[in-house]
Amino acid sequence: MKKNLLVIAGLLCVTAGAFAQGSIQFSDRVTGTGTAAVVAPIYGVDQANPFAQKNGNAATGPTTPIPAGTQTYGGSPLVGTGFTASLWARPAGSSGAFVQAATTPFRATTSTTLFGFWTTPGTAVVIPNVASDPAVRAEIMIRVWDNKGGTITSWDQLYDSATGLANLNNASVARGQGLTFTAPDQLGNGGLVLSPTLVGLQSFQLYTVPVPEPSTIALGILGAGCLFLLRRRK
Repeated sequence: MKKNLLVIAGLLCVTAGAFAQGSIQFSDRVTGTGTAAVVAPIYGVDQANPFAQKNGNAATGPTTPIPAGTQTYGGSPLVGTGFTASLWARPAGSSGAFVQAATTPFRATTSTTLFGFWTTPGTAVVIPNVASDPAVRAEIMIRVWDNKGGTITSWDQLYDSATGLANLNNASVARGQGLTFTAPDQLGNGGLVLSPTLVGLQSFQLYTVPVPEPSTIALGILGAGCLFLLRRRK
């Protein structure tokens, strides 16, 4: 009987380990020629067109993008702790909300080959809502913002939680969101399955949010008032 219990306990441990929270390498600069390579620098606001949102790898750069693309950027690659990168994830194929797994600042360096790349955490990032399971993949989204000297500590400060619209009080804060992608490999489990890289990640550009003119806001309020009066009359 004891032997059977030990076997069952062992199986439960193996199962729990196999379906534990997965982990991934949080880096946008993994060079080399292997399938794990990914080089996707992040760019700042294009001052000539600050509201422009762009995605996709460029053809060239201080460090050649992997894979090379065709996009062109007007902003400069980000540098320094004044910018924050965050990793969000959900199980691929689901319609659930993306959950933030980690944040990290950008590299503070004078080497041009490191411009546009954030500081890679010392250990792989745990994805709290995606298991390390051979049948499960993670859908990943990267978000970056100007943290204004540490005063903007989360992406949620940039948007109204009730409406999902941009918070106009922080409209001038630069922010950007990459295209979502599905990591092609099983997430790491801290054991035999190693944490994969962010293969599928592409560069993107930060932007600011346009603020409506005061006259436009006034017209909107007037229109809402008219609709309210018409409804009362009905």
